[in-house]
Amino acid sequence: MPIDIDANFSHCIEFSRDAYFCNVGTYDNYENDVVAYEDRIRQAAIENNCYYYHIWCGDELIGQLEFSTTSDLPETGYVHLIYVVAKYRGLGVSMLAQGFIIETLITKNCVSAILSVSRLNRRAIKHFKRFGWQYLKPNPKDEVTDFYLCQLRT
Repeated sequence: MPIDIDANFSHCIEFSRDAYFCNVGTYDNYENDVVAYEDRIRQAAIENNCYYYHIWCGDELIGQLEFSTTSDLPETGYVHLIYVVAKYRGLGVSMLAQGFIIETLITKNCVSAILSVSRLNRRAIKHFKRFGWQYLKPNPKDEVTDFYLCQLRT
C-alpha cells in the first residue's frame, strides 16, 4: 500500500533509521541521510517513476519499500530500500516484497534492477545473492557499499 505520509511518517523515520543501522552498524551520520526525507516521499507520490510503499500484515505495519524505474543504467530500476521489521525477518516477507518490486519494474519496461548494499550487511547480501542479484562494482559514493544487479527477465 502506498505510504500515507500524514499518518505514518514517523514509521518511515523509524524504519529508515533501523535500515541505516543494519547497513552500516552505527547511527553516526544518520541525520545527514534523512535530510528532506519527507519531501522526497511527498514528491515521489506525484511522480510516475518513484514508489514508496508500506508493508502491512493485517493491521500491523511490518516494512517499507522504496524503488524507482530509473537509474544511471538504461532500462534499469533502482531499489532504494527493502525493509522488514525484525519480528518478520526470515519469514519470506522480503522475498515477497522483492517479487512485488520486480513485477512492478517489469511492467514499467525495466529489464534489470540495481541496488547498493553495505559489505557489513551480510544478511542482506546473502538474501540478494540467493535471489539472483550479482555483484556489479563498488559504489564510488560510499566506501563500504557495493552495487548489485539483477536481470528481471530471462
